[in-house]
Amino acid sequence: MPNIVTHQLWSAIIKYNISPNQIYFLDCCRCNIKPTSIINSQAEELIAKSKGLMDENGNLSALAYKILDEFEIYIVKKKGKVAKEVLGEDFLNRVNEYREAWPKKRLPSGELARQSVQELKDKFVWFFKTYPEYDWDLVLDATDYYNIIYEKKGHMYMVTSSYFIKKTNPQTKETTSKLADYCQQILDNPEILNTTE
Repeated sequence: MPNIVTHQLWSAIIKYNISPNQIYFLDCCRCNIKPTSIINSQAEELIAKSKGLMDENGNLSALAYKILDEFEIYIVKKKGKVAKEVLGEDFLNRVNEYREAWPKKRLPSGELARQSVQELKDKFVWFFKTYPEYDWDLVLDATDYYNIIYEKKGHMYMVTSSYFIKKTNPQTKETTSKLADYCQQILDNPEILNTTE
């Protein structure tokens, strides 16, 4: 079975079709560090400019910063720092509060309703980077609303705590978020929260 962490680590490189050397070069530029001789800096600079990752004055483009940020999310030693920056200082309590909203059992699908804090934390980093317009209070309201609705249905067709945040279709590779849909539904019609009581 492939190591999922390794796959995620290189996903930004594969997605943007750039080499590990290019990531190293761009990261050195971002941190104002002179790259060592393990790469050909002049060649990497030419590649960066040709790909629109750097302008003629050596300034990194918005795309370069985006690639570096995506890569950084999956570097294990940086995960805590990135999570804190994206999710807030109190994120572990919030992730636990989210997790506790789900039933302590298997759903009719056979899947466990709750996933680990680590898995949920990683999904939330993606969620809040993708949907910065939503906050924790809205996320927890949307989660409670979803759980109340599906509890009344005997949890039939309910998704897991992990898939609610983010799910990627293995065939189409399309990523969707039911959580984002429910957040938007509440913003569009806050009165729906009163219908669950």
